[in-house]
Amino acid sequence: MRQKYHCLILAAALTALVGNGCRAQDTGDDVRIYYSAIEDGDYYEGWALQLQEQAAAHGAAFEAGYAQNSVETQDAQIKSAVVSGCDVLLCGPVSPDTVTEIKAAAGDTPIVFINNAPKDRALEKDRYIYVASDEYMAGQYQAEYILEKFGQKEEINVVLLKGPKDASGAAGRTKGLKQTLKASGKTIHYVFEDYADWNQDKAQELTAMFLKTGQPVDCVAANNDDMALGSLSAFEQAGRSTESVLFLGVDASAGGCQAIAEGRMDFTVYQPTAAQISAAVEAADRLASGRSVADLEGASADGKYILIPFERVDSQNVTQYQ
Repeated sequence: MRQKYHCLILAAALTALVGNGCRAQDTGDDVRIYYSAIEDGDYYEGWALQLQEQAAAHGAAFEAGYAQNSVETQDAQIKSAVVSGCDVLLCGPVSPDTVTEIKAAAGDTPIVFINNAPKDRALEKDRYIYVASDEYMAGQYQAEYILEKFGQKEEINVVLLKGPKDASGAAGRTKGLKQTLKASGKTIHYVFEDYADWNQDKAQELTAMFLKTGQPVDCVAANNDDMALGSLSAFEQAGRSTESVLFLGVDASAGGCQAIAEGRMDFTVYQPTAAQISAAVEAADRLASGRSVADLEGASADGKYILIPFERVDSQNVTQYQ
């Protein structure tokens, strides 16, 4: 039974994470880690708590700051962290286009990027690396499932719900889905495609608008589980049958897995968050002390990436992820 990541945030624990400088939780080790998150909220605060736990296991000090989707705030927080004595940064860039500014703010401090991928050219072996899973594979797995279920169909009608425009995860998952479906040789009709920004309510609203057109749908492929669940709710509230429609997400969230177990949703992709967090802190600890990450599990040949594999989840194995 895998231990799933649930976003349960304790206010007291979060208070300890911010506002006290990189030395706030110093356990005597020289390594001091600062996590610059994209914004606050359950998701990134949940990452911060798990990062803190891993940092403590390495005997490192840890602090988190939340940029609130502001490039200026993120740069200022990073500059302050470096001045306060942090040795290495964990950073979720507000936008991949601002990584040059982030590196300038960091000066000589190494950076482990997480949550949002920089452009490949912005990365550098054992100095600026990215820890995640290969987002393309998540979309590829969705497409493979669709093709397995609709093997006899020559034309497939797809509703595609995407994350934010600036999110590397949304771009990678969408690319993996589209390229894999295209390579099948089948005719793929994207009868509706829009950005629902990882948000369940927005996905429900967009899908409800689309359903009014009466167009045929074979599957709803969403970049995350929340959007898949939102779309599913729109179908149900509109009284539309979902018996012949596939609903696919990514993340293997608690809600997504429950919907699969109930037979309401069909497929998701497990994102190994705990393994990503462990690898990110291990990489940060190494970079802070001038060591290489080349021999870490999942390290790419060019030394720029540490990639933790995604896993397929459907009704046959969903109980392993609940």
